[in-house]
Amino acid sequence: MTSAQETSPLLQNQHGTSNATTPTSGTSASHQRHQETKGLLYMTLSALFFSFMSLLVSLTAKTLPSFEIVLFRGIIQTLLGVIACRYLGISPLGQPDNRIRFLLFCRGLAGSFGLGFFFYALSVMPLADATVIFFFGPTFTAILGRIVLKEPFGPLDATASAITMCGVVLVSKPTFLFPPPSPPAPGPGESGQDMIAAFFVKQQEEDHRRLFGTLAGLCGAMCSAVIGKQGAHSMQHVTYFGVVSCFVSLIGLFTLQGGYVAPQGTWMWSGVVALGVSAFFGQVLLNSGLQLAPLGPGTLMRMNDIVFAFIFQITVQHEHPDLFSFLGASLVMICTGSMGLNKWRIEKKRVQQEKEQQDQDQQQQQP
Repeated sequence: MTSAQETSPLLQNQHGTSNATTPTSGTSASHQRHQETKGLLYMTLSALFFSFMSLLVSLTAKTLPSFEIVLFRGIIQTLLGVIACRYLGISPLGQPDNRIRFLLFCRGLAGSFGLGFFFYALSVMPLADATVIFFFGPTFTAILGRIVLKEPFGPLDATASAITMCGVVLVSKPTFLFPPPSPPAPGPGESGQDMIAAFFVKQQEEDHRRLFGTLAGLCGAMCSAVIGKQGAHSMQHVTYFGVVSCFVSLIGLFTLQGGYVAPQGTWMWSGVVALGVSAFFGQVLLNSGLQLAPLGPGTLMRMNDIVFAFIFQITVQHEHPDLFSFLGASLVMICTGSMGLNKWRIEKKRVQQEKEQQDQDQQQQQP
């Protein structure tokens, strides 16, 4: 089971996996290491681009509806996707196969809803917290993989999933586990009753925003785990995703968020354009990296999204996460990375067993 979120691989290699870990017979070990290092670098740069996109969403969402940001991103992604398809000499619509086109549409639909939920979470929660919660997606993917495709899901995966959920709880800080802080003492000449009432009203609004942001982030993570990839070039996935997200965001914008709000000023227009371009190049770098990097180390590179989100929140937004956010993020990163490394180990073992079986079959066929 593969993730359908924007940060998931959109193109399989010729061996049917999302990475290239086995060198061909004519490839030297040093060349293979060079290619794998290049793949890990691409994935790190991809994480940087995606985190920069999230930062821009968090900043522009202060004045623009989240679905409107999804709309701008979809328009830019569609344009760049069509240009890339023309450059590569492929059709943006995909192969003339209704089944594949339907799967492309379904993936675009799931990805659009996931993106809408994630952008809403970014608009009401701190950048790092929303990113950490959205990274619960690989856990949903592993669980769905076990239920739908009967993929391995052993004790290590179950334990890591449970600890990851604990990390999400630490980040989301539900009020039944984290009581609100005490109201400040009134200053000279201030009404203590009015100050306490205003404090609790503000705290209640903050609790509601965090609750809905957490639910939106988890819904986005679930959407990211629904649809797999197959049968189409990565740029065709990107194009379908962009087109479908435009329609989905228009519906959400006018039915849930009161309609279009024109961006004001050069900075705001630059922000919405830059976030679309950043997301596109992040996806291209991710696709390239997943073709070269081993699955296990590649999974660890994906965790850089969270690291960059914390860095941007502290250095650009000047918001310092508390201890619980750091602890929750650490649990999510460690457990998600452990699940990826375990999957890599199982896949390597399976490939080795298949190779040994093929060798035995060849020896038995020899006279």
